[in-house]
Amino acid sequence: MIPLKRNAVFLLFLVLAAMILVAGCTTGNLRSDTGGAMGTLTFYTEDNYPYNYLENGTLKGISPDLLEKITETMGDRVSRERIRLVAWSEGYQAALTGNNTMIFAIARIPSRETSFKWAGPIYPYTTVVFARPDSGIIISSPDDLKAYRIGAVTDDAAIQQLVDAGVNRSSIVQVPDEYMLINQIRNGTIDLWADSEISGRVFAREMTGNAYSFRVVHRFPEIPIYFGFSRDVPDTTVQSFQHALDTLKEEKNNRGVSSYDAIIGRYIPSVGLAPISYLTEEWAPFNYAEDGVPSGISVEILEAIFRTMGVNRTRADVHIVPLSEGFRQAQGNNTVLFSIVKSPEREPLYQWAGPFTKARFVVYAPVSRKITISSPADLNRYRIGTVKGTIENTLLANEGVNSSQVTSGMVPEDLIRMLDEGQIDLWATGDVTGRYELKVAGVNPDAFEIVHTLSENDFYFIFSRDVPKDLVSAFSDAIETVKTQEDAQGISDYERIIYKNIGVGCTRQPFPDESVVALVNRTTTDIHEDALGTFRKINAGQHPYRDAGNPELYVFVYDSNETFVAHGSNVRLVGVNYQGKTDVTGKPVHDEIRAGAQKNGTGWEEYVYISPVQTNLYYKRTYYSQVTGSDGRPYIVAAGNFKRCS
Repeated sequence: MIPLKRNAVFLLFLVLAAMILVAGCTTGNLRSDTGGAMGTLTFYTEDNYPYNYLENGTLKGISPDLLEKITETMGDRVSRERIRLVAWSEGYQAALTGNNTMIFAIARIPSRETSFKWAGPIYPYTTVVFARPDSGIIISSPDDLKAYRIGAVTDDAAIQQLVDAGVNRSSIVQVPDEYMLINQIRNGTIDLWADSEISGRVFAREMTGNAYSFRVVHRFPEIPIYFGFSRDVPDTTVQSFQHALDTLKEEKNNRGVSSYDAIIGRYIPSVGLAPISYLTEEWAPFNYAEDGVPSGISVEILEAIFRTMGVNRTRADVHIVPLSEGFRQAQGNNTVLFSIVKSPEREPLYQWAGPFTKARFVVYAPVSRKITISSPADLNRYRIGTVKGTIENTLLANEGVNSSQVTSGMVPEDLIRMLDEGQIDLWATGDVTGRYELKVAGVNPDAFEIVHTLSENDFYFIFSRDVPKDLVSAFSDAIETVKTQEDAQGISDYERIIYKNIGVGCTRQPFPDESVVALVNRTTTDIHEDALGTFRKINAGQHPYRDAGNPELYVFVYDSNETFVAHGSNVRLVGVNYQGKTDVTGKPVHDEIRAGAQKNGTGWEEYVYISPVQTNLYYKRTYYSQVTGSDGRPYIVAAGNFKRCS
């Protein structure tokens, strides 16, 4: 390419592939599969995902797939077994100096223009600059890059692009491979990382488990990538090849997808996910039509996934259909259906991405009634309202509730009115749905509390089985990013979506406040006696620092600059600084905890937090205490509890 890096992880594959392919593909043995003009050519490529790469001994990628399809269209099919996979410098020199050769995928740049004859483009090569999502770095123009330490792989094209953008070479940190780059950006040795967007995503997944772990803050102009023919290849052959490629790009099927797009879409999620049909049902507040436009929590999560992946689609591309019709279409071609509960019967019929949210069917009661349900048998002591024909009726029957205790209404408004008038004591509905319907009815949702859970379900996007598995995996990565990746303010897209649609709820406390205070006091004593040892135990999630019986009870520790040094629930936060970061309402909760600890030593702070168990937003109160560790440094120890409904 221009040149592109050679990654150490591929070297063994390259050597083995070269030995196997060269042994079976000597010039004397090369012949056209059909005896046509392409039969006299020697084909060279390198290992460079996703253009051309070796997987389980088979050459795959955009370029080999296109080569086979193009030459098949020409009536002169070239199989991938004839392609020589070699180190780039070897292939480039052979194509540059030899006769009847093709090399791919090669950047078409001015210095090479007269060295080859060209057919393409294949798919552009794009260098981007990655940042940590919580860094707050914004690059408005290439000039802004000068202010940062930027990592790049030694001899990669990105280095020259950075220099051309005005970045001083002394600000560019060159390292042997992406593994080192990712480690350096995570530990703060570098601020930014320049790489191919596609390759960067692949290495991000390998290193972090998620292809979208890093945020793109700048894109360089695309570099056109082509098939390069040696100069002695007849113009008619090159022209026929180009014509066949153009035909693949122009001719589309009944879904508007060309053969070219179908090949690109196998490897590039932003392309492959665009022509898919996205279907959902009417079920507020997750998915529903508002003024004829699909809306709701699930629809907004899908749009956030599209933004994360660069898919050029919006909610306008979602169609609301009856659920039975959605299931039927999802067993066909190129279809996604949401929001779906996984079951043993459904699981083998589809591919599953998620879960992207969680919901419960519950029983609500007015807080003022102070109703306690200790077991399902207690439900028979109360009059319970349901919407006629809904699953809540079945769930209540499964709990042993007598039908005589159940009163049905036609719509949620009927049940809300019955509760207000004292005609029923309890209301069985979805936890999120109930809160949403109370808001729609103009009733304060915080005046009601969940007293019993009937069932709990994860919700998924399901894909028809013909969608490439790599695209489904990338979609799953994007779901996790939307749910957990925090922006510069410390807020995830998921939190903002929940806050916008249903606001903040309250819940019954899973444990008494006294347990929180006791855990903080125990931890401060341990840190005072053995700071580093205690931090290790907290980060390992050991009891009591994360309660074995109730994982919502855990401790976390800041240093005096609000950087996490230990976290019982999420060790990935260790090393992250939370100065200035807020909850979803904009409250600078971490700053206020530090200020309170430094002024008063101990205290409570109230804020909004996402439950790690229910994935909804609730009011939370955290108890904090300042302590001097055994290392002589000041720390703030904290643990929280969800606020009682009142």
